Amino acid sequence: MSESYVLDGGEPLAEALGKARAVARQADASASVGAAASLVEQVDAAYGHVLELVHADDAGLWAVLAAEHVGAVRAIGALTTAAFRCDRYLPEVRVLRHRLPLLIERAQVRSESGAHASAASDAAEIRKALDNDPGAGLDLADQARLRRVEGLAAAARGDGVTADRFLIEARGAFQSLGDSAAVAVIDRDLRLIRARGGSDQASAAILAEDAQAEAMSAPRALAHALALKNQHRYEEALQVVVALLAADHLDDALRLPVLEELVGLLVALRRGKALKALSAELPQTLVTQTLVTQTLMTQTSVRAGGSVEGTEPPAVRFIRVLLSCFRLLDAGQAERARTELNAVRASAVSDRDRAHWHVASGEVSIAVFKRRKTQSDLDEAVWDLGAACEYAVADQLLEVRIRALRLLGEAFELRKEPDQASDRWARAHALEEDLVARQVSDEVRSTLLEDIPTEHDERVRVAAELAVAGPGDAAAVTGVASAIVAMESARGAAILGRIAPDAESSLRRLPPAGDGAAAWEWLRGIADATARDEAIWIMHARPDRVHHGIVGRGLVHHVDLPADRGELEKLVKALRKECNEYRLAQAAGRAQVSRLIERLGAAIGAETVLELVPRRVKRLVVIAGGVLSEIPVAALPIKAGSSSVPIVSRFAVSDLPCLSARPLLHQRSVGNRGGRALLVNAFEATPEDFERELRRVHYRRVRILGHGQSDAEDASQTWLQFAGKKSDRDGRIHPGRFQQADLRACGTLMLGACESGMAQRVGRDERTGFVRAGLHAGAASVVAARWIAEVSVTTALLDRFEHYLRFLPRDVALQRAQLDVRAGRVAPAAAVPEPEHPAWWACWTLYGDSGHQVRAPILRASACRPALLFRRLFRTP
Repeated sequence: MSESYVLDGGEPLAEALGKARAVARQADASASVGAAASLVEQVDAAYGHVLELVHADDAGLWAVLAAEHVGAVRAIGALTTAAFRCDRYLPEVRVLRHRLPLLIERAQVRSESGAHASAASDAAEIRKALDNDPGAGLDLADQARLRRVEGLAAAARGDGVTADRFLIEARGAFQSLGDSAAVAVIDRDLRLIRARGGSDQASAAILAEDAQAEAMSAPRALAHALALKNQHRYEEALQVVVALLAADHLDDALRLPVLEELVGLLVALRRGKALKALSAELPQTLVTQTLVTQTLMTQTSVRAGGSVEGTEPPAVRFIRVLLSCFRLLDAGQAERARTELNAVRASAVSDRDRAHWHVASGEVSIAVFKRRKTQSDLDEAVWDLGAACEYAVADQLLEVRIRALRLLGEAFELRKEPDQASDRWARAHALEEDLVARQVSDEVRSTLLEDIPTEHDERVRVAAELAVAGPGDAAAVTGVASAIVAMESARGAAILGRIAPDAESSLRRLPPAGDGAAAWEWLRGIADATARDEAIWIMHARPDRVHHGIVGRGLVHHVDLPADRGELEKLVKALRKECNEYRLAQAAGRAQVSRLIERLGAAIGAETVLELVPRRVKRLVVIAGGVLSEIPVAALPIKAGSSSVPIVSRFAVSDLPCLSARPLLHQRSVGNRGGRALLVNAFEATPEDFERELRRVHYRRVRILGHGQSDAEDASQTWLQFAGKKSDRDGRIHPGRFQQADLRACGTLMLGACESGMAQRVGRDERTGFVRAGLHAGAASVVAARWIAEVSVTTALLDRFEHYLRFLPRDVALQRAQLDVRAGRVAPAAAVPEPEHPAWWACWTLYGDSGHQVRAPILRASACRPALLFRRLFRTP
């Protein structure tokens, strides 16, 4: 300032000021994220005492020391206290030249709090005051501080050119004063602005500088998080932001900017539950470029917004209109969204803005097509989204490019160009996998991978959206058929080649994508081929929904229910963890299994779906992939009057790999009917004995008694144990070898071994194990356990199954055997606690053809005697 004050060192005021400055220096050295409340109180109290000692007539000195008080508190990150002191001190200062230091401090406090519009208002007030009173000048340091505030405000409103000019002017002033610390702050401001603009170089520079820092203030930590986010290291950025929020000494004035950053990271990491819990704390005016980017990247509806008061800079208006466009699309007002978008097209001046605009425009065109069914709308969408991909080539626009590719795939799918759609969806999937790979922990990576929509997820979604027309609408009917065909396409692509590689191309004769009429004809053929008492239940899990299709004679339904695929994964993993010998022997373990089964049924909406199935239907053929394939459907609860019963009480349940495999497996079953059986005691038979006997005699039923193990993570640890010549390990058969066995004559393969129905994931979609290996080897059906099966229950249940198999279809035979165990009609050889509990019987599943094993309901005299065959194969002394 133009006035200076010299204090006598012996005066009480000088001594108090010296102590206050010493306390401020100590607090400044101790503060990292922000000063602890005790330090803030000490500094505030020390300067408060200084101001009390100033003579009432010395208004100029009082104003200078008041500004120093505010600056000292601001310097240690106590912005709320600094703002409070400004608001208290300013009304007491009447002379303009005395007000300027406090106004500059308030502008800096507001700027560092993120309230750049208010800081710009303070700067404008200062400029106006200087114009009206030329004598009230600013010294060079204050001029530099004011220019910094104006530069940061320009950056906040999207005026990068002005921001650069003002900040460079401020830097030059500080450099001429020899204030290297202030120069370093300006340099970081410039890097941060460039990082916000997407500069990889600026982000890398920020991270490199922070790597050398022992501690970071809250603003610096926020910049660090931004730099990490720009490199798509979302998990690391989230850790920084969460640590900031958890800090006891985070200033309240910085809490909103930190929460704002948290929103964008939660969207990027698909933390829907956390975001929903947080939303109650956020104001509706939380509108930022970061949130726009993250919103465009995902399909999550986080389209928060609100009007921005006052005069809107072009960049702010552009962001607001984009968010308004999303809300209008959600409300079905696509034409109005188009009008608003066209009004701000000229405001898209950077590649980032152009990419965002074209993505929004493409989404609007797709929405208009779905209402008007005009081909030109799709053509416009393809053009816009292609342009968005070209503008979003930079790495920092990766999320925008992913979103554009996914929408472009949808546009091609609607244009009935499935190959082009698959290509775009595959590209988007690859980019998202690259983004996931940049995260730190396996847990986060696996969660994000589960949330990435596959090509099949997208195809099912698009088809399902076409099935939402009113009841009886022709488009709705063909849409339902298209949705079920899309679900079948996903299943066949994942598994058909693993059970019938030679016949895959001939079996996969699905109607082309987007051809609703052909889909309906195909589905009618499937429905007509089902028995009157039979229905097919096909399921597909997308990241946030589960699609159900019910098909039977005179019966076609499609139900789309909300569900969290990641949560389903957690429930299934928890169920597998509980289903072991130790936990199932405990009442608490069995109770937990019951709760998990109940939660799984509720999570997929089993009861809602099965209410659509008429009472005449007694048999359910379940087709489910991915995590859904691991749910014990037979045990899921459904209502029966005022109580609940497991599904197996009403339906005989079987599992089919995919609809396309049904004719092949049925053909195998018809050709392999009969009672010639092979009972294999794997504890005494070697793998070579087993394989040799299958080649020598055509057995229609094969039952293996032994021990097995499954490891979902390590395929080498999945095996069936046979007798070994040298050691136990020598007798192990892995799925790869088992599928080479000659089971082409086998109608029913019974794997009476623990975990024989469990397997490893192929990629992220399907598990392959002994069930798939048995079907690949030629069997028409396989009965296997999903988890560890108790030996005595296994023996009793499979004995009953073979008994019923002589005159009942396979699925009904297994249903009767399970109900016998549940009702206590068959007693296991060993004592089993709660023998009716689903943990003992629900693990058994029939995979493949569900029809009859024998040709007639009476057991033929030619039926084999398993014990005799066993003696023939395995000679004993």
